[in-house]
This record gives sequence, structure tokens and C-alpha cells, in this order.
Amino acid sequence: MRKIKELGEFGLIHHLSSRLKFRAADSILGIGDDCAVYPVKSGTNEVISTDALVEGIHFKLSTTTPEALGRKALSVSLSDIAAMGGAPKRVLVTLGIPKKISVSYLDKLYSGFNEICNQFQVELAGGDTVSSPKCFFINVAVIGEANRVFTRQGAKPGDLIFVTGTLGDSSLGLQLLNKKKRAHEDHKFLIERHLDPTARVHEAGILSRSKINITSMIDISDGLVQDLYHICKSSKVGAQIHEDRLPQSPEFTRTCNRSSIPPLPLLLNGGEDYELLFTLPTDGVKNLNRQFLKAKVLVTQIGEIALKSRKVLLKMRDGTMKTLPESDGFNHF
Repeated sequence: MRKIKELGEFGLIHHLSSRLKFRAADSILGIGDDCAVYPVKSGTNEVISTDALVEGIHFKLSTTTPEALGRKALSVSLSDIAAMGGAPKRVLVTLGIPKKISVSYLDKLYSGFNEICNQFQVELAGGDTVSSPKCFFINVAVIGEANRVFTRQGAKPGDLIFVTGTLGDSSLGLQLLNKKKRAHEDHKFLIERHLDPTARVHEAGILSRSKINITSMIDISDGLVQDLYHICKSSKVGAQIHEDRLPQSPEFTRTCNRSSIPPLPLLLNGGEDYELLFTLPTDGVKNLNRQFLKAKVLVTQIGEIALKSRKVLLKMRDGTMKTLPESDGFNHF
């Protein structure tokens, strides 16, 4: 087994890039030079985002496989493009590599990259490799295209609030992972939702191609309430959500009941679900439900945009109202 030091920076780049199979048909120049080069279609918006995963903050080498880490590193970045209604096209990956990371580990990491690239037809078009004194880190820059761009700004009083998928799975999965509980099938599902999330690129495409007036959208990375506050602040509105409408997976419900875990904090403030949170006027609901039903994708109306400026209220099951704090979601600092 060759060591990274033996390969050198450019030998390592060649070693890893030779395993990547997908190449975009319109690429002028891909991985291997200072920049990737490709044409921009007339009338199409280019959307760009970047995300970093740092060992000890976002992941532990002891609790995830390199393949799953590779898939997650790309998925969380693709989720940002999906949140804008875009289609991801290319990614650039920078690795900070400490001495403890082997070539074999990076081969498996790139196997995970390759799975996501093939799944979403995204080209890994370049990046950088640097040494890191202690922690392993991955930075992913993603470039996409959008015919319609959905932003956090634009929600209006009377709009309804929708979310794809289910909430709280990832944060509950992280709790189980930290407690080293994974024998039960429900535990395995929840832990997988944390370690290997799915970017809602397909769902964003449904919305983008539709004629539905999506007034605002964001992906849920830091928790439902905190990300809803981003919409409220940008749109200068308030919101009301309903406790009894928050979508839960059967695995989440059974695990909370079995272990006497209060579900509400996880539903409201658990991060890394990477579901789409969006708003639209009431006249678009029938079309939305029809299209998501046809695609066999779960979407749930959880509340409505209100006049009260920049506050998020929760209607409890007993009918009482509670103002939710903004600060309970994930915060790096």
C-alpha cells in the first residue's frame, strides 16, 4: 500500500481523479488544470455555494465510514443548490489531510464522492489537497444552474409553509450514535439519516419546473425553527407552525416512545435534516400536492406566514400559543 507522502500532491490528485467516471458533456476543461472551464447557457442563472466539514465538529472518524463521509460531504453542499431551486452541475473538493489519513481511506472517500456524482450527474471538476496538522477536513464548492431562483426573501402574510420529508431523524440519530446504540433497526435507520443524508435535488426540480409560485425557500440544516427565522427575517414577516402537523418518521416516533425521549425539541431544533422548507400562496396547494403525489414524495403543510414581524409561534396540541426562541438551533460559535 503506497503512502500519501510517496505519491506526492499531484500523484495523489491523479490517483484519486482517475477513479472518477462521470464527465459533463459540455465541459471544455475538467480536473487537472488551475480551473475547470465550461460554457454558461444563455438565460440560465449560475448558482454557487461552498460548505466545509471538519473532523471533531461535523464528524468523527470513529463513527462513520469514509464512503458515507464522502456521500455526506457532497450531499450537504448539493442541498444548498437545491434550496435555491437549482440543479447542481459541478463540485470542487478541497481536502485538509493529516498524517493519520491513508491512501486507502481516501480511495473509499472518493468512492462515496463518485456515488453522489453519478446519482445526480454532477462532475467533480477539481479542487485542492493540503496538509493539515491534526484534523481532517473537507471543503466542497458546488456550482449549479437555475432557471428560477428561490430565495429566503419573498414570503407574504397568508402564504402556507411546507416541508419535504420528515423532521428530527438526523438529530435523534446523532444522539443514538453518541450513545453507541445501533442494534435496533429503527436505530440503524435514524443513524443513517444523520451519517448519510439525501439532498432534495429531485424535489427542488419538481418545484422549479412547476408553475407554482414559490415565494421563499431554504434547506433545513440548522433546525426547523432557526431556518424558518431566516425566512421571516429576510421577508420581514412572522410565522405560525402547528405541533400536530410536524411530520415524523415511524422510526422516529417509535424510538421516542420506546426511550421516553421528548420529540418536540428534536422536531423544532434538530439540525441536518436537509429537507426543503418553503412557502407559497394558497392557490398553489392543489398543484403542489398533485405533483408531489405523482412523484411519490412526502410534503406537509406545517403552518402559515403571519403579519407579526419576525416571530415564530408554535400552536400546541392543546391550542395554546408559544413564541419560539431563535437561538435553540445549531450554532458553530
